[in-house]
Amino acid sequence: MADVLGLRFKQLVQHYEAQAPDSKRMLIETLDGLMNHLRDMMVGYENEQVLSLMKEMEGMVDIEAWDRHGRYRSLMKRTEPVDVHIKRRLDKMIVTCEQLCNIRYNSNVEEEEIVLGFDNEIETLLDQLTATSTKQLQIILITGMAGLGKTTLAITLHNHDLVKYTFDLRAWTCVSQEYRKKDLLLSILSSFIDDLTDEFYEMSEQQLGEKLYRRLKGRKYMVVFDDIWDCSVWNDLKMYFPDDKTGSRVLFTSRDTDMSLHVQSARPAHVLRLRTEDESWDIFQKKVFRMGICPRGLEKSGRVINIKCKGLPLAIVIAAGLVKNNFSVAWWEQIAASLRSFMVSDPRQYIDSLALSYNHMPSHLKPCFLLFGAFPEDFEVHTTKLIRLWIAQGFIHETGNRMLEDVAEDFLMDLIKRSLLMTRRIKADGQVKTCQIHDLLHDFCLRKADEENFLSNNTRYDMVSSVEIRKYLQRRYLQLSGSICIDSYKYLRILDVESFYISLFPLDIVPLINLRYLAFRAHDGSPHASISNLVNLQTLIISSRKNIVVPKTIWNMLNLRHIYIKSGENLMEDPICLQVNRKDDCPCPTALASLQPLSQVSPQSCHNIFSRTPNLRKLGFCGPLISRLGELIFPNLGSLAHLQKLKLLNTFSYRIATRSCNPIEFPEKLKKLTLSNTGMDWEEMWTFSLLPNLEILKLKFQACTGERWETGDAEFRKLKVLKLQDLDIKQWVCSRYNFPRLQRLMVYRCLKLDSVPPTLGKIFTLEMIEVNGCSLSAYRSAMNIQEEQESLGNSFLKIHAKLYS
Repeated sequence: MADVLGLRFKQLVQHYEAQAPDSKRMLIETLDGLMNHLRDMMVGYENEQVLSLMKEMEGMVDIEAWDRHGRYRSLMKRTEPVDVHIKRRLDKMIVTCEQLCNIRYNSNVEEEEIVLGFDNEIETLLDQLTATSTKQLQIILITGMAGLGKTTLAITLHNHDLVKYTFDLRAWTCVSQEYRKKDLLLSILSSFIDDLTDEFYEMSEQQLGEKLYRRLKGRKYMVVFDDIWDCSVWNDLKMYFPDDKTGSRVLFTSRDTDMSLHVQSARPAHVLRLRTEDESWDIFQKKVFRMGICPRGLEKSGRVINIKCKGLPLAIVIAAGLVKNNFSVAWWEQIAASLRSFMVSDPRQYIDSLALSYNHMPSHLKPCFLLFGAFPEDFEVHTTKLIRLWIAQGFIHETGNRMLEDVAEDFLMDLIKRSLLMTRRIKADGQVKTCQIHDLLHDFCLRKADEENFLSNNTRYDMVSSVEIRKYLQRRYLQLSGSICIDSYKYLRILDVESFYISLFPLDIVPLINLRYLAFRAHDGSPHASISNLVNLQTLIISSRKNIVVPKTIWNMLNLRHIYIKSGENLMEDPICLQVNRKDDCPCPTALASLQPLSQVSPQSCHNIFSRTPNLRKLGFCGPLISRLGELIFPNLGSLAHLQKLKLLNTFSYRIATRSCNPIEFPEKLKKLTLSNTGMDWEEMWTFSLLPNLEILKLKFQACTGERWETGDAEFRKLKVLKLQDLDIKQWVCSRYNFPRLQRLMVYRCLKLDSVPPTLGKIFTLEMIEVNGCSLSAYRSAMNIQEEQESLGNSFLKIHAKLYS
């Protein structure tokens, strides 16, 4: 919508500057269209600030005000197209529109905007990738110096609708200078398989290669190898890529222009060039302003900044991050004066521009940014893990009554807005799921961290708080020889040993009382009672093959903020009373007051614990959730006033369709609800429409049973995301009024579904429909919705439909 708003604004300026007799009529129509578009865009986002901004806009688009201040009629005879008053008015309108766009889109982070200015190159490469004349497996290579946009171009191609339609399977993997063959194979397989089981991680390279070969055999596939430094990686893996004359393609990106000779690519490498001044200015405007229009008062300084970037996209993006959301002329002039040009042929010279971005960063963001140097190059970081690591390192401090996680989330968004982080994957609710740092910025982090002695062996993430302690634990629990002095690591804060299996909870780490973050994977992951000795522990992550029992001593660990158990039906022992400054025998009012997520716990063990976890935000039950009378049941959540996300995974089979519980049993602030294997009758779904703040509803494997869902008069007033996955539904009858605020619909592997209701396309707020692995008729119905909406001029709704997942 922001792009369309920008287009309308450009039309506005063109009509105002025009000398045609009917230009005033066209101007009035454009002003009216602009305001109507803004009103539609802000539906559902009305608040005091929005209403104030809209009132300002209404005053600025008043045609009488334009005549009064701009002397419109006399201006038509002047050579100067726009006078000073109108310049100021246009600039003010742009800034106000930008503020409205930021409010509208700030809560849902859009995927990293692809701005290349290389339309011809995209078209050429698409032709090479999708050409039907050549059926043999072909290798295509994109090369160029660092920062030119090789990865961005590859992402554009990988995600292009034509590519999605052409290939049965697509995969993406980053290689970098140091790589492990096994990691690359797992990465490629993970693109085809949603959740790799532990069996895959225990396989040898040969076994994984055979799995990949069988997966690709007979299929038309496209695999991207990003950032290849030498040909050895392809020599190691090419045997697993069958050439069945299906038109499959392998795409490489590399800094080495001679790579095409080594990997036997189908044609010479496609070498990227620097951007022209006009292309650079277009990129700069789109990165700084959502509408892609720079106010005239800032254009002079903006063009100076743009010229000094010398056509290098990375420099343009970083410079844009410095001025984004700050429309002060003085600030732009300061940046224009201090941004030094650099030699694009020498990567060492990038440091000056990168350092400028770092030096202008608030002090509280610097350690958070530098921590990315602790991850391997091209590492895709899950934001939840990143935030927990920031907190564990002590980088985040409470601000007022806000939780540390909320403050850290703001820090993350600040780094993204400064264009220092790239968003790679987005959650269903529009929030950032994973992020990544450009390799040049990664190199800068390492240099700056070395200067400031920021990273040591104990904070390098790829060493996970020291390679030695990991090797020791691995030897210890594989009953091999080896010893180490644990006292050497008594100041250790972060220990992540999920990369290998151990048999039991690692008792050896109990003396490490400074640990803030502990993640491990074990055959039996039940923590020992002595875990309570880790009094400073904040995050506990457990992967276990067996169901685990969390000991009652866990309730003595007052600093615990996150308990994340990745699988199974796990028991929580009842808390024991804390004897801290207490002289009576009364039960303690709270225990883990800071605990926020708690996952994969059996409902049978949770009846007496929630009074001790008043600030839980995320909760996941796994266990029997259906009563013997066929009703959905779970422990009383009335004390969880802050609970926003709830997952219900039922393990109790019931012979007929089950019934929902009373909506009053759900917390009032609940925003996200996931149901799995609950077997409810579709007629029970109306009860969830009564949840006042529900924004995301996911119905997974057998969450509901029956062939027909008729929504009737139910109105999911605030629902933004609806996901249907692995359900037996055949007919879905609904209207646009059942989901008035829906933004995203996902339908995965509902094999019997006849069609996606065409009325959903009429929901004004709907931005995307995804249909994957459903029937041919469901696929066609989704495409028909897109065709119908395009014929009506709706270009906002995106349809991603595919027959097979």
